[in-house]
Amino acid sequence: MDSKNLKYFIAVAQYGSISQAAKAMYISQPQLSHIIKSIEEEIGFPLFQRTNQGSSLTRSGEEFLNYCVTLQQDMDKLNRFITRTKSSGARLTVSMTRFSHTAECFNDICSKYDDQENLFLRMHECSTMDVIESVLNGYSGIGVLHFSASESALMKRNFEIKKLSFRQIGSFRPYVCLSKDHPLLQSGAVKELDIRDLLSYGFVRYIGQYEDFLYHISTENGVVDLNESSRIIFVNDRAGQMRLISETNYYTIGIPEFQYQDALYDVVSVPLKNCSDHICFGILTKKEWRPSPIERDFTDTVCRKYASLSE
Repeated sequence: MDSKNLKYFIAVAQYGSISQAAKAMYISQPQLSHIIKSIEEEIGFPLFQRTNQGSSLTRSGEEFLNYCVTLQQDMDKLNRFITRTKSSGARLTVSMTRFSHTAECFNDICSKYDDQENLFLRMHECSTMDVIESVLNGYSGIGVLHFSASESALMKRNFEIKKLSFRQIGSFRPYVCLSKDHPLLQSGAVKELDIRDLLSYGFVRYIGQYEDFLYHISTENGVVDLNESSRIIFVNDRAGQMRLISETNYYTIGIPEFQYQDALYDVVSVPLKNCSDHICFGILTKKEWRPSPIERDFTDTVCRKYASLSE
């Protein structure tokens, strides 16, 4: 059983509603329903009784919840213990949503501190919700994440409740990422692309991150859910995604190009036309966080990187 899914079960139990829990956990309702169903199938008994008023725990579900809460608390304690007992020295632990721009900043720091002794650096790529949890439980000292601008107020309230500090570092309209030889680019200089012109082509996305705003594009004509595309390829790493896009007519959604994107992969980024929402990026830490020199160096590097994308 994937222990990460237990926090979603706990949320549904607490809210008594899959829709409310999905909103609070920043995940789509269908995906949350799928997670709960997969847990029930794995353990072999129902956890909830579903009614028009919501979802109430079965008797077995109540007992299962007690075990899950205890397990979650023990995992949090374990992560705090690991953080406290690790050796001193230059230490940088980052959780981030999958964007090459952030990864480039982490690589820059690795290179800069290459000759330093007693060095501990770790980068963990995951979903927006997992970035939040990683900072909250102490697995990572810094989180770099993104979410829809339309969800900004909700997310910031969530950070306040969890006693987390958020610093916005950029806001961007979505871009289409596709091969420079893509048929839609062969008519000459293309300044924008309409998402509906892309729907007949294949869509590439990362495994997981079902709640990601990048897969739910808001336009003046309504929301386009790319998870409902007729052809989808799931990948797990950035290089694999770029190579696939460069060699096919598939596409994905992102922001302005990262460094050497075109030179390395022959992949370009073109703004989406008539997109009514933006992608907010920011740095997440605990409110009592006091950055070490290497942590401050990293956050300054990230801020400069995303500021340069707006120029």
